[in-house]
Amino acid sequence: MSDSDTAARYFGRGSNSKAANDLMKSNPTEYARLKEVALADGRLARSEHLDPNIRDPWNPRQFSAEELQILGQIPESETNRYYRNPSAGGDDTLSRVAAERPDYYKLLRASAVLRGFVPASQAPAAPEPKPVNPFFTLSDELCVKAGLPRGYQCDQLGLERVVQVIADIADKKREAETLAAKTAEKLERDRKADESAAEFGRLLEINRQHAAKQGAQTL
Repeated sequence: MSDSDTAARYFGRGSNSKAANDLMKSNPTEYARLKEVALADGRLARSEHLDPNIRDPWNPRQFSAEELQILGQIPESETNRYYRNPSAGGDDTLSRVAAERPDYYKLLRASAVLRGFVPASQAPAAPEPKPVNPFFTLSDELCVKAGLPRGYQCDQLGLERVVQVIADIADKKREAETLAAKTAEKLERDRKADESAAEFGRLLEINRQHAAKQGAQTL
């Protein structure tokens, strides 16, 4: 079958509009090629091709190259999944796509409009992304280490400062523990030195008394 005969099946009077619509959905590139063949054969008026508002009532809607590209990018099954058969309670919802993937949402919405799932005038605009709150609540452990009240909130910069405060506190604690250990060691040395001196004095006194007794006996 020649291209002209194939194009006659889809375009012009006596064509199969349902077959043309199915071809447009399943293979938009071939649809556009055969449409050009129909235009060249005179089955479609060039003015109808240029002006989408002037259409042959026996022909399916004629799409622009940009619209065909959208239909080729977004399959009908994908459009159906979000606009006609949304999964109840599922996470992958149209609202989530709009919030997290706004560019893809625009393509989905355009595909739904072109396929007649939703009226163009009623297609909702992608919602504005919600502002992200930069503040978060510190864990109880960090609050205790930094000397902050439980439930304290801060942003990323505040967290860096809290971490630095905790590090400074840890350094000071280590310095205090080192100083306390050195002080304890010195006190222990002093105590032992005092005990040694006291023992030496006691022995010296005993020797002095013993020497005195020996002198008295000699006399």
